[in-house]
Amino acid sequence: MAETGRSLAGREHELAVLRGSIRDGAGLLTLTGPPGPLKSRLLREALRREGVEALWEPADLLTPENLPALARLLRRRLAAPGAPRVLVLDGWERLGPRGAALVAGLLREAPAFAPGLTVLVTALRALRLKEEQVLAVAQGPAHHGEDGRERGRECGRDDTREDAREAPREDGREAPREDPREDGPSALQLGAAESGYARCDPLERLLWERISVFEGSFGREAVREVCASGALPAGVALDVLDRLAPLALLPVDDGDPGEERYWMPPPMRAVGARRLTERGDRWAVVLRHRRWYVKVARRATDWWQGGRQLDARALALLELPDLAAAMDPTTAPLSPAAETDTAVEIAVSLWFLWVACGRVAEGRSRLRHALALHPGPAPARALWLAAYLELEAGRPEDADPLLVQSWAAAVREGDDKCLAMLAHLRGSTALYQGRTEAAAAEFRDALEELAEYPDLGPTRQLCWTALALARVRTDPEAAQEALDRADVHSWAGRDVWADAWAQYARAELHYWDGEPGRAAERATRALREHLRIGCVSGAACAAELLAQMRILRGRPTTAAHLLGAADLLRSSAYEDGYRPARFCSPSRERSESALREHLSAGELRRAYEEGARRGLHALVAEP
Repeated sequence: MAETGRSLAGREHELAVLRGSIRDGAGLLTLTGPPGPLKSRLLREALRREGVEALWEPADLLTPENLPALARLLRRRLAAPGAPRVLVLDGWERLGPRGAALVAGLLREAPAFAPGLTVLVTALRALRLKEEQVLAVAQGPAHHGEDGRERGRECGRDDTREDAREAPREDGREAPREDPREDGPSALQLGAAESGYARCDPLERLLWERISVFEGSFGREAVREVCASGALPAGVALDVLDRLAPLALLPVDDGDPGEERYWMPPPMRAVGARRLTERGDRWAVVLRHRRWYVKVARRATDWWQGGRQLDARALALLELPDLAAAMDPTTAPLSPAAETDTAVEIAVSLWFLWVACGRVAEGRSRLRHALALHPGPAPARALWLAAYLELEAGRPEDADPLLVQSWAAAVREGDDKCLAMLAHLRGSTALYQGRTEAAAAEFRDALEELAEYPDLGPTRQLCWTALALARVRTDPEAAQEALDRADVHSWAGRDVWADAWAQYARAELHYWDGEPGRAAERATRALREHLRIGCVSGAACAAELLAQMRILRGRPTTAAHLLGAADLLRSSAYEDGYRPARFCSPSRERSESALREHLSAGELRRAYEEGARRGLHALVAEP
């Protein structure tokens, strides 16, 4: 009854529906509900109880732009002999209409390549497809007391879906039934929310209205900072929150165990937003919301730079719906130009999320949007990030002019720290292009200028590791010295990203020393660490190096599995046309050449497809 240590007691109804859908081949079933891991946990438990293997595709590393490539890969994986007949699309709401179109296309074509395919989707709301069945999952306790059920219905909460459908109207006639494919809250839900709002006292109504500005889940500190002012002082706001929570909010368990977080369902948000606008307070609350999420972004950056990198990633992903809202200048109270500085500051603060944690396409899109509306010269650090994102997207030629612009802006602004960051980025660009001597020179320049504990961008540990990568194939002794210097600037958890690349560099050194066993061990560590933070380029490079070691140990099929999974990871995370770094290409070229000697073209293709189907997370667990 437990999944990842958390109880699913009281969820037997949802599990029964899911198990029935899996057994019967229901076509498309969407689990809807507030943000949090509960929907995914329910799916995993249902699959476990049925003993069914599923092809699991999370949306974390995807953007709408790379969905066509993903659709092609999914068709190939599902058409492979012995492929699962259950496809899970997890967190699909972030992909919008294109994500729904991908699902519709797969279902339409599935009889030809995957008969009996069942697609299970988790999302905040239904996809609104004709063949869709919807299972609403409440995030709070599965069973409520009688009073809790009654008050929940008054406020439009969908905790007890069947009760909400069958509730009679005040005139005694049957209420209209909801269409799960309807866009936004139904009239029934809005009416119930209005009724609940009317039953609240004035302070509860005021807080209800102000909370409606939150896009995702939020904690008590956010409520105090965003919603408390004027008639609702900070000392009172949290007491009012405790009264309002059972009426209009759902508890969410996606934060720290000791932190209470909530989510306001769409019907309550709609009612609150309309009343907030009518009261004339909307823009003031929106501005406080933006200022608060600037602080959240800065906190995440401080954690990343200070050694809490996994915590920083978790915080940024947890708060991303509201960080994204604050990064949109077009919703500014006065004009888009008035809030572009806020949008740019948040985007730059989250540099690690875009660059190191595999969300390159999303970062490029958000930063470009903010800079396009910026009324003055673009800040040096924003141009630095724009160049970094072009490089990570496989476009070094597009990064070069941005590097020049950023250098000029940094000189104009007197930003010496940014000049050091640019030296590292020029080195990274040269390394990507295979110009290792030029890369090593730039990394040395960066180390001369970089602060001991920089407040943004690469750490000294990362710079020393990058210097080792530039030297690993031409001067192994210099590479080892650089790795030793990197260790001086690291301790447990200091820079997980740099440590993952350092493991890759050590694997290269062991390989050139003729120690394939130790090289494989280091490459495996690098792969695990890169996957842990979500670094797509690092994980793919480590997988390709590990494939070489598997070939040397007489395991060509396993090596081909790794290459197929690396291809899938890259094509899922990046737009079409991504070109892997030349620095990493020798490993791939050597592996492919060796595999052609061991496997026929058909065997190689099937091995690639099998690796893509299983994915790097599963393959790295193999001995």
